[in-house]
Amino acid sequence: MPRIGVRHALHARHTRLPLLMPVVLVVLVAAACTPMSTTARTTTVPSVDVARYLGTWYEIASVKQFFSVGLVNTTATYSLLPDGNIKVANAGRYLSAAGPLSTVVGSAVPVDTTNSRLNVSFTGTNSANPPGNYWVVALDPDYQWAVVSDPSGLSCFVLSRTPTISPELLADLLAQARAAGVNTSGVTRTPQG
Repeated sequence: MPRIGVRHALHARHTRLPLLMPVVLVVLVAAACTPMSTTARTTTVPSVDVARYLGTWYEIASVKQFFSVGLVNTTATYSLLPDGNIKVANAGRYLSAAGPLSTVVGSAVPVDTTNSRLNVSFTGTNSANPPGNYWVVALDPDYQWAVVSDPSGLSCFVLSRTPTISPELLADLLAQARAAGVNTSGVTRTPQG
């Protein structure tokens, strides 16, 4: 049996590594592109009347996202676009009511006829493909408050038509969110006013 020198063995190992990298990259990309389970953890309200949902909502409490850390006086304003989709204008101020203003504008597209599941995008493109990333999981019959999450139940936004609500109402809304499958453990109050 021929002996392979140490130098030859090292060379063989180093040439195989670059050849394996594209294979590893393809496997990683394929895994990232494979759809995750679409089994939803949360449930939504039976339907949303979009015309009644339009207007300004104050964020009372939420699971803070990377884009909302440090924001106070946060609002979401929904209005109808000429194409029938919904304009989403979010605004807030950094650290105080007099802090720098942060705004972002996007659009929302319902993904089914209930209008309780929508896709919201701030990138300029949007689709009506289910399951959606904006799920209305609790809604006041008079459209004075709402709780919004997503299929995973990891996000949570408590919204109100007024800048403040009672601690009792907030506790009730968080209980409704939990009953709908939302993880409320990371919810914190959003300063308003």
